[in-house]
Amino acid sequence: MKTTKKALYFISLLLFIQLLHSGSIPFTRAEQTISESYSPNLNFNKSYVYEVVQFGDSTGWYNFTFGLEGEWKTNPGGQIRINLTDFYNKDINDWGNVFSDPIPWYDIEIYENNLGTLNNNFTLNNRSNSEVARALTLGYNNFQPGFLIPNENFTYIKELALNQSDPGGFYSIGDVNIEESYNFFYIGFEQIGGLEQKSYFIYDKWTGLLVWAKSSVLGYLLEIKSLNFTLEDNFIYNIIEFSGATGWYNLSGGFEGDWNTNSGGQIIANLTGYYNKDPNDWGNVIDDPIPWFDIEIVENKTGILTSNFTIANRSNSELGWTFTLGYNYFQPGLLIQIIDNLTRVKKLALQEASGFANGLVSIAETPLTIKIAFEQTDGEQDTNLIYEKRTGLLLWVYTSIGDYLLEMTIDDYTPWESTGEETIPPPNLFLRILPYIVIASISMLIITTSFTTSRFKPGFKKFNKYILISVLAIASFTSFFVFTSNIEVGEVNTPLREVNDITLIVDYGNGTIVTWANFTLSDYNTTAFDALSEWCEVEITDYGGRGIIVESINDLKKNWLYSVNDESPGVSAKKYNLRDGDIVEWTGG
Repeated sequence: MKTTKKALYFISLLLFIQLLHSGSIPFTRAEQTISESYSPNLNFNKSYVYEVVQFGDSTGWYNFTFGLEGEWKTNPGGQIRINLTDFYNKDINDWGNVFSDPIPWYDIEIYENNLGTLNNNFTLNNRSNSEVARALTLGYNNFQPGFLIPNENFTYIKELALNQSDPGGFYSIGDVNIEESYNFFYIGFEQIGGLEQKSYFIYDKWTGLLVWAKSSVLGYLLEIKSLNFTLEDNFIYNIIEFSGATGWYNLSGGFEGDWNTNSGGQIIANLTGYYNKDPNDWGNVIDDPIPWFDIEIVENKTGILTSNFTIANRSNSELGWTFTLGYNYFQPGLLIQIIDNLTRVKKLALQEASGFANGLVSIAETPLTIKIAFEQTDGEQDTNLIYEKRTGLLLWVYTSIGDYLLEMTIDDYTPWESTGEETIPPPNLFLRILPYIVIASISMLIITTSFTTSRFKPGFKKFNKYILISVLAIASFTSFFVFTSNIEVGEVNTPLREVNDITLIVDYGNGTIVTWANFTLSDYNTTAFDALSEWCEVEITDYGGRGIIVESINDLKKNWLYSVNDESPGVSAKKYNLRDGDIVEWTGG
């Protein structure tokens, strides 16, 4: 009996030790605490929900011991839900993650949308952010940010992301692009060659939570967006330069009083809600309902901030006219609430280039921002506005007309010139020749094995000739396939970060010709193809380094050809880098 008890105690002890060292699931969740470098506003009792925008190809979920947890899939309209369980050290079998311990762990549920009904497709409990990131491809190399990053020091996060663009060894080499706006932190990774992974992530700077992601590699594609992010309702704008104190007139023409500020002063806006325009609105092409605000204008009097003017519940239109945050009937003011339809915003901005003031409108974009500039040709107005693309929030403005001048930026935002950072690593020659080394090594191994076997088994010798011919044929074919699949067509012109005064003409071949003029391309997205995709819905076939073929434009399938300045370049549109003033024409044959 005592022997049986001892055996049971021994077995229990072994099971206990195995649980402690399994590394898959931390042993206890006694007290949930948020790690110091992460946002204190995270909630352990809340589901963070992500809507699936795009998904391609079901895939397996493998844990860090290469155990298959099952196949998972979703679809557009489906959801991924995570619940934060706690912060623990990484799994002892973690394949590699540059983020320091402790890291977040989650329960995760994946849902499919079946005719409007969400059906649970896959569930796992208490998995590390590292494992989740690798399973969903929410990272690259050993930079695996997943659903949550530390938000204490974004300079440090930037360094981690950039350092993983080319970590050496057998890891992927790629271009990394980083940008910060008021609310968001963007990381983009595009692999050079190889599996051609393309991953883009946007994080909420206030919580560190993932807001949007799009990641693709081979046949896998996942695009998701957060359903939890909400825009705050109080914004402080710091005055950089101001002149020309002026009166505030409401949309009925009534005088509300004089207002004034100065360098170091502030304009404080509190969002009160979204309502239809004032019935006396002087004109605004932006659709109802529009934002309304309480406004306080503050002067800097020798370092002391003093309120100069306040006004309650005024429409975004009225603010646009008062502060000159727009031109003609395009009055975006402090917040463009229709920013989800970015194409419409751009069309309205270009449409209002002429009116009671005629001028040139230019539009430029980065992953997080859009810049709209109006320069009057028959007068003195010069208005430059930068908005956040995901929220529509005004980030920076420089606007002047006559003696009036206002330049201001939202708190904690560095204006246009400093947004974005990119690193383009040199090509890794070792990775280019690696496939040939592998092919040669396998071929030599097979041939050596064949000849060695024939020495001990003379009857096998007659097969050596056939094995040699087969191996050489397969190796030659495989090498030729690798070579042709990696052919890269040279680019025309050196890529520029920004090109201006571009004109796009699309001739549909049925009598319809559409023109977009005087626009800007930025962030190195400055090819003839980028000019087209800026304004049109495009379907392509991608041939990797050899370029792309445009199959359809705005759902019209034709034999699409392009020219630049009336000349056919002779290379893929994705390989033709534009210059200022270029005219790009696409014609459907």
